[in-house]
Amino acid sequence: MGRRVASEAGLLDARKAAILRAVAREHIRTSEPVGSQAIVERYALGIKPATVRNEMAVMTEYGYLTQPHTSAGRVPTTRGYRYYVEHLAGRTAPLRIESYLKRLPEPGESLTELLEATLHILARAAHYTAFAAAERDETIRILRCVITPCSPRRVLSVVIFEHGAVDNRLVDLSHTPSQRALNRIQGILSSLVEGQTVRHALSLDPEQSPAMESPAERGTLALLLRTVQQQVQEATEGELLFEGMVYLLQQPEFQREVHQLEAVLRVLEERKPLHRLLQKLGDAGVQVAIGEENVIEALHSCTLICARYYVGARPAGVIGLMGPVRMDYDHALPTVQRAAQALSDILTRTLYS
Repeated sequence: MGRRVASEAGLLDARKAAILRAVAREHIRTSEPVGSQAIVERYALGIKPATVRNEMAVMTEYGYLTQPHTSAGRVPTTRGYRYYVEHLAGRTAPLRIESYLKRLPEPGESLTELLEATLHILARAAHYTAFAAAERDETIRILRCVITPCSPRRVLSVVIFEHGAVDNRLVDLSHTPSQRALNRIQGILSSLVEGQTVRHALSLDPEQSPAMESPAERGTLALLLRTVQQQVQEATEGELLFEGMVYLLQQPEFQREVHQLEAVLRVLEERKPLHRLLQKLGDAGVQVAIGEENVIEALHSCTLICARYYVGARPAGVIGLMGPVRMDYDHALPTVQRAAQALSDILTRTLYS
């Protein structure tokens, strides 16, 4: 028998909605199938267990609930949790991450360091795996390029991008340039790449650099320009960061179904498939992919909640939480939204103040 449709608008009546909310919250709390007696005892719905059972049976036909075993209670399906997120979830206060997220980055702190620290706090607060993907492509502009001497034949090349990323690289030189020569090289590099896109920087020919006072000086300029190009090339590849994998290991469903956990950990380890998926995320606020809605099959046992963060008006990346399908949506949704807003504020104030 096919699944019946709840209504033309897809909305449940008030009683079914109240029961679905109770089932979802009880399943989130216990990770176990939920029976009618538990609903009556823990939730003041004002109806008898038999009525709850009948309504749960109807919602099972609708596709909002499923019964893992004949004698077991019900758990929400992907469709049931989608209905919960869109119509029933409460919007409680974000979890306690405010004290951290209000601060500015430390002097010299890179975007990667800021994200790692933020994800550490986010994962500990939510008790889920926190992840972030930095938005990097060839249209991003280079804010600064700085060459700093470290020893007679070694310099540090520092490239700062408009979305907050900073790349540092030590470069060994073939000779010892004077400070005057380094100043000239610094000025030429700055004029070539600062304010330009990554694509423009990669199009430059190091062998066609401006005339210098000596062949050695010209060779140093070419070497440092090639180094800057390597730095910006790697900056276009993007990266996926995550913290709190231990919280996946603690989830009862993953302890019961180890093969599901292994599949999820493999996706995190490979990084690139999930990073590519996150790069396709639109700009429509907080987005939720529940269970089978995930296009990566290995993540059908998970929910991903994520949102974009910005530098000014420019998308800078995605931050979010990953957990089992029975995530605590009431807390996770506003927490991800607040984390994205706070990161946007921090990066915008730091880079454009």
